Amino acid sequence: VLTLLGFLGFLTLPIRITTIYSGLPAHPLFVHVPVILIPATVVAAVVFMIKPEWFSRYGIALAVVSIVAMSSIFLTMQAGAALRAALNLQGQAANLISQHAHAAHILAIVYVVFTATLIVIFAAHRISNCMPTGLGIVDRLLSPKSAFATLRVVLVLLSIGAGYMCFRTGDLGAKAVWEG
Repeated sequence: VLTLLGFLGFLTLPIRITTIYSGLPAHPLFVHVPVILIPATVVAAVVFMIKPEWFSRYGIALAVVSIVAMSSIFLTMQAGAALRAALNLQGQAANLISQHAHAAHILAIVYVVFTATLIVIFAAHRISNCMPTGLGIVDRLLSPKSAFATLRVVLVLLSIGAGYMCFRTGDLGAKAVWEG
């Protein structure tokens, strides 16, 4: 179900919302969702990897929130591209916005991998706790304790990367607004 929800999250890729009520640009409003959800999910993921018993209890909620955050990145990027086109910037402002957009693309990639890894870890955690998925190959691949331990380390590294890229993207966006 989480994998299906993850794939459904990609349905937001082609959605292009440019403005909200009375012509207000959507990007400055949408950006609040990933700015809150990404740091919250990466911190929660690290905590849950330190305290796996919490992951048993709240892992599904974390995965769902991560899927929502992933979708919000796509919506925010589309709204940002529309705002960028509408502003028709030149010079330093255009350069800063270009750097901001590039960082957002990297963030999207890192966060998609983070979300996918989180879903796989959730499955591995359930399998290692004697709750197999019923998919033979998945159960065999994810049942060893070493697989779960390795995935935990990978998720922590992805959390650090996603947290950094969220900060970097936001910092570049703020510089574009206030310096450009």
